[in-house]
Amino acid sequence: MNRNPEHLPDLDPRIAAYVSSSYPHNLDYRVVRGALKPRWKLRSRLGRFQALYPDPLDDLLDLSSSKGYFVLDAARRASCRRALGIDVHPPDVEASTAVAAHLGLDSASFLLTTLRELSKSIDDHGGPFRTVLLINTYPYLFFGSERSEATAHDHEELFRLLATVTAERLIFSNRVNLEVLPRHIQSRARDLQLDARYNEEQIRTAAEAHFEVQELRPVKRIPLWLLLRR
Repeated sequence: MNRNPEHLPDLDPRIAAYVSSSYPHNLDYRVVRGALKPRWKLRSRLGRFQALYPDPLDDLLDLSSSKGYFVLDAARRASCRRALGIDVHPPDVEASTAVAAHLGLDSASFLLTTLRELSKSIDDHGGPFRTVLLINTYPYLFFGSERSEATAHDHEELFRLLATVTAERLIFSNRVNLEVLPRHIQSRARDLQLDARYNEEQIRTAAEAHFEVQELRPVKRIPLWLLLRR
């Protein structure tokens, strides 16, 4: 339950600074008197994702929750009984958990874990989620990063894992062609000799084994797909 804003102490300044101005800046937000205030880069694309939520929104899983905005926003809705975010970066999980506690959002939780590990324990979290977000994260699941090893170098395996945690809809906004990925990811792809395996055709084919793919208008030139569980 949300706390009364009039009785809220100030958010820890260290946490407030972290969520309002740290990488990635397109997920920056402020916490002001119990309200979440997305900064412009987040606010400018927020509505595109929220428009794809079911009505009412009864749960939400964010598979790369970063500083937690989408999970916290969902948990503030009276209809939302559970909202879970996972991430592999400890400072993100720490900050998100602190904001949820500050706001008294009992239905919001954050875990330092991976998609693969979550898929093994999804029943411990109430089973697959009706609404799942995967935003600007798929290349890292495929290639890995400095923060985490790849979940799988295989599109078919990745979409099997995504299907395991999704009951109804997966909101998927990710670059799906190698040539438009950041240069450091392209370099990693070449080092792993996986550059020929990352393209829209192969990703979409893997997705269609488990989901009906609805291709929507891109968000800031990044593809947006609504994937409906078969």
